[in-house]
Order: sequence, then structure tokens, then C-alpha cells
Amino acid sequence: MSKILSGKTVLVTGGTGSIGSVIVNEALVQGAKKVIVFSRDEIKHFIMMRRILDKRLETVVGDVRDPKSAEQAFRDAIDIVYHAAAMKHVVMCEEFPMEAVKTNILGTQNIVDMVLKYRVPKMVTISTDKAVDATNLMGATKYTAERLTLNGNSLSKGKQVFSCVRFGNVANSRGSVIPIYIDNLINSNPLEITNPDVTRFIMEMPDAVSLVVKATELAEGGEIFIFKMKSFKLGDLVDVMVNRIAPKLNIDPRKVRVERSNLDVGEKLHEDLINNTELSRAVSLDEMYVIKEPGKLTNHSRTQEEEKVSKYSSKDVELISHDELERIVLDYLRERDIFKYV
Repeated sequence: MSKILSGKTVLVTGGTGSIGSVIVNEALVQGAKKVIVFSRDEIKHFIMMRRILDKRLETVVGDVRDPKSAEQAFRDAIDIVYHAAAMKHVVMCEEFPMEAVKTNILGTQNIVDMVLKYRVPKMVTISTDKAVDATNLMGATKYTAERLTLNGNSLSKGKQVFSCVRFGNVANSRGSVIPIYIDNLINSNPLEITNPDVTRFIMEMPDAVSLVVKATELAEGGEIFIFKMKSFKLGDLVDVMVNRIAPKLNIDPRKVRVERSNLDVGEKLHEDLINNTELSRAVSLDEMYVIKEPGKLTNHSRTQEEEKVSKYSSKDVELISHDELERIVLDYLRERDIFKYV
């Protein structure tokens, strides 16, 4: 993996979260000069400082929604900003829409403003497949966050680089479906399933970090980087949970309850990672797609004639196998040392 973060001062907003903390770890492993973690959860800061005993790590408690608070994180000369702070749960964003707007939209603009003010060379915003043809508030706010980020290129007159990466579901991340199902299994609660044919993109944490690092290396300004992912069927995951994972947790599969529920407001049966208007601007690289800004020619253009990009939907890509799903769930159980509690 590229060592592009070596010797750099890196700021990670939302750096105590699932994605942010992995970016923090990667920056330290690569030899970053300093890694500044900015988030509003002081308990997570405290835990991170006890877990990572590294003098290069600096934590700043604050809120991206408050410009003065955000400015605290820019006291040092920063080389790269990774903006991972967000409200990311569809249901919670629907229930508290103004909070989602404050964090995902106003918070993003505050960070863009600080990057511009302090002339940070590069900013990468972490986005989601929900931003594509958004049908829920979370997706709408993340789409807006993408546009606010990319607009930084115009505001800086091309002197700074602003780009985004779009993730699918990151397996085993906090609040995602696998940890929820495991918690329900252990506590004898039913596994809820909206529709067994629901498909979702899935990527593992090392792939997510690889995409972020590669995007940092390739970014020239205005791009959206998307990892080429497989997908999974929700029905397949439930089957693996009931018939493969439950026995390993000393739970009788016959006693596992599976209950049907409705799709949440704005929830799709399948997800897309490139919309129709972006297809003409999408370039296929080895392990990712790159969507360029309209009219902007970049070095990525060399592959455009070699590989045409078609619609990128979770229903059309390769499904991961039951064996792969089982391995991903077992990785989660081992990482959390859950086996010793059951």
C-alpha cells in the first residue's frame, strides 16, 4: 500500500468512529508526523488515547456543527483532512432531520471553510451509496455534503484538492447489520428482515482503508472514488446467522426467531453507487471507479475508452457466497472476543 501519509499531519473528523478510527490507525502505521482526531464523544477519545499509546496522536473534542469548535482542530499546519464525521443511520436521520442537516450539511461546510481558510492542500470526504439517487434524508444530506466538498475546488480556484469516496456497507462497522444480528442472537431477540431479496453492497474494513489511501494518492480535485464491490442478499445473511453462526454460539437454530418487517421510510430494495448522470463521467480503474467533475480532464481519462462503465447496482454485481458471509461474521466474533461470553 502507498505510503502517501508518511511524514504528513493528518486530521480525521469523526476519528473515533468505525471508519475514522481505522483511517487514524492507517495514518500512524504509514508514519504520519501527527494525527489529529476530532469528534464530540469524549469517552471515545479517552478510550482511544488508552488504546493507542502514540505521541503522534492528538485528540480534540469538538463538534463539526460549530465553526469555532471545528477551528480548534486547525491549530497546526495540516496536510490532509479526512472528513468522516456524520450522522449515518437512515432511521435516526428521518426521525431527527434537522440534526442530520446540522451535522452532514452544515458540518461539512464548516470543515470545507476551515480547509480553505488554512489552505490545507487536500480534503477527502467519506460518503455513502445512499447519496446516489437519494430516497431518504440521510442520503440527501450526504449527497449535499459531496457537492459542498467538491465545490471547494472552485472556491480555492484549483489551488487545493477536494474529493470524495463513496462506500457501500462496511462489514462489521458499528451499527451495521451484522453486529445488530449478533446482539439479537445472543440476547434471544428476533432477527428482523424486511425482504430476503434486499441486496446491499459490502466491503471489508481493509478494502475501505485501501480505497481511502488510493483516493488520496490519485485525487486531483473534483473526483468521487468508488471501490468495486460485491453485494449480499439479506436473506442469505439471515440464513448464515441462523444455520451456521447460531450453533457456534451454542444457540439452537430452531429457537431463533426471524420476523418480517417493512422497509424503512426511503429505504431501497437495491442500492446504486453511480447514477445515470454520472455514468458518462465515470472511469474504470483496476479496483475502483472514478467519477470526474463535468468538463474536467484528469490523468484518469486514459482508461475511459478502454473500459465503459455501466450502471452499478447491488442487484447486478456478484453476490458473495454463504462461506464468505460466514467468514466475515466469524471475523467479527473473534475481533470482539464474543465467543468467551457465550
